[in-house]
This record gives sequence, structure tokens and C-alpha cells, in this order.
Amino acid sequence: MLIVDDEKLILDGLYELFLEMEGHRLELYKASTALEALKTMSEKRFDILLTDIKMPKMSGLELGDRVKQSWPECKLIFLTGFDEFNYIHHAIKQGAENYVLKSEGDEAILEVVRKSIALLDEQQKMGMLIKQAREIQREQVAHHRAIYLSDLLDGMLSQSEFNQLTLEGLGIRLSMDSPIAMAIARMDLASSKMRLPEKDLLFTALHSVNVRLLSPYLKFTDVSYSREYYVIFIQDRDNSFQTLEGLMTFLHGSIETIQQTVEKSTGYTFSFALTEKAIEWNDVAKQFIVLKAFLSRYFDAKQIIVTDKNVQSKVKQYEDDVRGFIEVFHKRANALDTYIESGRKDEVQMILTELASFTEWEAIDEMRYLELYYSVALRMLSSANKIGLDRDSTAAPHLIKLLQPSSFHSRKEGLDLLQHIVNLFHHYHAEQSSKMRVDVLGTIIQYIVDHLDGDLSVTKLAEQVYLNPDYLSRMFKQSKGLTITEYIAALKVQKAKEMLSDPRMLVQDIAKTLGFTSAGYFSRFFKKETGQTPQEFRTT
Repeated sequence: MLIVDDEKLILDGLYELFLEMEGHRLELYKASTALEALKTMSEKRFDILLTDIKMPKMSGLELGDRVKQSWPECKLIFLTGFDEFNYIHHAIKQGAENYVLKSEGDEAILEVVRKSIALLDEQQKMGMLIKQAREIQREQVAHHRAIYLSDLLDGMLSQSEFNQLTLEGLGIRLSMDSPIAMAIARMDLASSKMRLPEKDLLFTALHSVNVRLLSPYLKFTDVSYSREYYVIFIQDRDNSFQTLEGLMTFLHGSIETIQQTVEKSTGYTFSFALTEKAIEWNDVAKQFIVLKAFLSRYFDAKQIIVTDKNVQSKVKQYEDDVRGFIEVFHKRANALDTYIESGRKDEVQMILTELASFTEWEAIDEMRYLELYYSVALRMLSSANKIGLDRDSTAAPHLIKLLQPSSFHSRKEGLDLLQHIVNLFHHYHAEQSSKMRVDVLGTIIQYIVDHLDGDLSVTKLAEQVYLNPDYLSRMFKQSKGLTITEYIAALKVQKAKEMLSDPRMLVQDIAKTLGFTSAGYFSRFFKKETGQTPQEFRTT
């Protein structure tokens, strides 16, 4: 909270009042002019502004106007000795939380500020934040839907994300309990040379054509993937087609019409790939790889429609299916660096579990398994080198073995080594976190001891260790069992008792040494903490 008043006696009195009564939950600052207040507010964000109205050069009302432009959520409280309608009208018009007459006394001012604090606390409650997040999500549903469908195609969704509520929340009118048909479209070569904004426009045109031609008969949702592919997920509407074959026949014929309509409308052409069978949602990522492989065989064709019937060899199709599993695994392994650096143990473990499942699959021969193993091992080695594990005498020998799979007697031995490396990462993160806490707390405590007469606000302390104030407060409380404010108070009481034991030291000198603005404020603080005044302590 920032307190602004051009009368020094009132300014210091209000500062001491709030320091004593609300210092445990308010970061307090003061300014003697509106211009000084603006300078202070340009350096820090404030939640509450308590300001006098009538001040030279710039009034409190003008200051409030400027503050609301930069910090619209800041609570404004105007303080004045003038009970005039014009002041009240202007203050309320610009969103003041309240208007207090100086003559109403300290309790009235405290009550108004406490109401603002309560309002801020209410706004910061998790329920409010979640509600706001949901409102934003609804506004951006198309964006979130595209991310979800792209992650689905990449095989990056967790099992918990495969549920009907998620689909409905994203506006996807398909059933998670029923299989889906898939089709993908690719711009033909001439179209692929377009600029990105033109590609986006062309995909939008394709979407519009599909809505017109497919939506009366089918349920579908679609997404533009990496601005290279257009993917459609399809289900029957109200059992309009008695069999899957009937639906696929209709879809095949409709795609021909879609291709022709898009070409007539835009001058550009698309090729499509689809399969003759419906798939489960869990198989979407692998099916996407297969469909892309279908189109790649006809990379120079124009307006072709490819299905698995175009694939002459069943062996070749089986190879495409196997390749699909491998490509999906590569995409998941690509995220290993991020998972390891952020300490996401469960995600790393899932990748190792999936790699282990390939060891029992006959289709994964030795060369394919090595491809999968190296996909994980190389990323682990890179992450280890980033954090210096390669220079750790206990970790280095294991890292060297990572790239020597020929020395393993079995695939299980290689998997055990990968698991051991993962455990080393977990140990490293735990050790670093613990060391960071010790270093931060040591720095903070030493700073408090050395600056008992200075600014010991949480913001100031957080600046010393380059952390945000909220995180520092939580970490301090978790480690020490008391808040920073409580720790500082206890330390000041301890130092005060030591100095009061010396009869040569004056109370006002002790107050100044401990950072109190007056002997009176120090005396009130000391009695609140110990139950005795400084003089009473000396005489006992």
C-alpha cells in the first residue's frame, strides 16, 4: 500500500499506524507528493493507494486518474479534510473504493483499508482465478481445441485427457466412446509454395466447404496441423449410415466434391488420404503417421484420393503400421529434455515404460530397437551434460555406457541403465533444491541481521536473492516455521533486550538502531511483543 500526503506529521502518523496495526500483511510505502508517488509506482505494483486529495502541483484526484490508467485493479482510497460534494462525486466516478474524512479518526481509516484488503483477498482466491480462467478458455475455445487435436495427432495426450468432458469443453461434438474415421488433406505442390497467411486462408476455405457438404450428414471436427495438413475426425450422425462401409462410401464421394469445389473457389488443389476402417481414439497418432505415409508415395500427384486399397502389399502396410508406432514414440521422446529439466518424473517414467514394452514385440528387430534406445539415450546424455553430471565422478561412468549398447548382455540391462540415469537426475534435482533453500535462507537471514535499521520488507528481501516475494515468503515459512515478519520481530525483540540491558543507551537511540521511526512506535511494538514497556523491562 502507498500512503500519500503532503503534511509530514499526518504522513508519518498514518505510516506508523498501519505499520503497527497491519504491518504483518501490508507492504507499506509513503510519498509526500503526487509526483513522488508516481515515481514510486513506476517501479513497483501497488494494490492500494491511500491519498490525500488536496496537494500542491497535482491533486490526489489527478493522481488517482493516472494510477487507474496503469493499474486498473488498484484500490483507491481518498483522504481529505473537505466534506464537499464535488470531491465525493469525482472520487466515486473514477472508481474509488471509499472516501474518508480525516476528522473521522484512525479507526475509520483502518476500517476502509481493511475492507480493501478483504476485497483483494477475495479476488485472489483460487475459485475466482479458476472462474476467470474458464471464462478465458471459453473465449479462446478454438485455440485450445486446435492445441488438443494437434497433441492428439502427436500422441502427446495423457490417458486422463481422453474423456467426454474434455471433448465437450472444447466444443468437439464427437463421442469418445465410439470409433472415428480419419481423413487428411495435403496441399498439392503448387499450393504448398504459398505464404503462411495465404495457407491459413486456404485451410479456412476448405473448412467452410466441409461444413456445407458434410455437417448435414456427419459429425466431424477438424484441425490445421503445422499448416501442412488438414485433418478431419468423423463419426456417423444419428446412425444415418447403417454400416461403416456405407459411411466410407459417402465420405469418399464427398471428398471428390470437396476437391472440385475448393479448386473452383480458390484455384488451388488438395490431395486426400483416408482408411477404410474406423479406429479407436488411442490409435489416432499412429493412424496419422500411416495416412501421411500414404500421401508421401504420391507426393507429385494432384487431387488424388489415397486409401489402404491403393497399397498393394499387405507387408508394406504392416511396415507402415510399425513405422507409425516408432514415429509416435520419437515425438514423445522429443519432450524428454523438457521433462528432465523440469523434474517431471512421471512423464519420464512413462517413456521408459513404453520403451520396455517394445522389447517383447517381434516386429521391433535389433536395428529398430537401437533406433528407439538411442532416441532416449542421446536426449538423456544431452540433459546430463547441460547440468554437469558428466563431470560427476559417480555419474560419468554410467553416462559413458549409455552409448555402448553392444556391451549389454540383454535389452533389460540397457533399460536398467536408463532407469539408473533417471534416478541420478531425480537425486540431482532434490540436491539442488535443498542447496538453493539453504543458500537463500542464509543470505536472507544475514541481510536481516545487517540491516535491522533499514528496509526489511519482503519485496526488498526478495530482491537480494532474485526471487518473487510470494515464493520467498512461502519458502521461509516452510523452512523456519514462522513468517519473515515474525522472524524479524523476534530478532528485534532479542536485540532490543540486549541494548536495554545497557543503562547508558537511550530508548530513542535503541529505536533508531532497530529501524523504528520514533521511540513511541518502538515502545508500542516492544510491549505488544513482550507485554512490558522498555522502561518496565529495564526495572525488572
